[in-house]
Amino acid sequence: MGNTQVKRHRTKLLPEMEGPVARAYARGRGTEPQRIQYRETAEMLASELTEGSDVLEVAPGPGFFAVELARTGRCTMTGLDVSRTFVQLAREYAHEQGVSVDFRRGDVAAMPFVDGSFDFLICQAAFKNFADPVDALDEMHRVLRPGGVALVQDLSKSTTDAELDAEVARMKLGPVATFTTVRTLRALRRRAYTPEQFRATVAESKFRTCEVTPDGIGLEVRMRKE
Repeated sequence: MGNTQVKRHRTKLLPEMEGPVARAYARGRGTEPQRIQYRETAEMLASELTEGSDVLEVAPGPGFFAVELARTGRCTMTGLDVSRTFVQLAREYAHEQGVSVDFRRGDVAAMPFVDGSFDFLICQAAFKNFADPVDALDEMHRVLRPGGVALVQDLSKSTTDAELDAEVARMKLGPVATFTTVRTLRALRRRAYTPEQFRATVAESKFRTCEVTPDGIGLEVRMRKE
């Protein structure tokens, strides 16, 4: 299938996101410039939501974005992550911020929710790491209500080194963190998707179709449950 080949059952390349590895990742993603970006993105997304929507973030990591989205007051927020450490960190952060988010541990390929639980679902910077992306998409489809939308935002395989370097520079990290982040993103890019690969993957799922939009160094993919 060339560049549109669907990637399934891929071996994980990164250390398990638990313990010190997860905590180091959380520190790197929790700088003030990044938290401002989470807040701005959450406010933009919240403007699209019907007030009182039930929203699920898949793989929220340390929970920074989920907390900001819940803070807008427009939705009831749930987060699902496979990492025990991330769930603990996310719960601690939400409590510290005085924001209510139901963070749970679970696998995207077998979510602990009944059919039609959510109006909106978001997954940021994690889809490329899923072992079976089609199963993950089918589960996203299952837990959405009819008319519900799944939004996946992730790194684009088409991103250049220069674009990655510029994006990391905007994070305003220290020299060591900058070097580590650039190196990590370049490694992650190898498992990322092109727009064509993402469309081919979605075509095998219950969503069937999607809208793919380039967004900086990433892709924004929207899928609707009919």
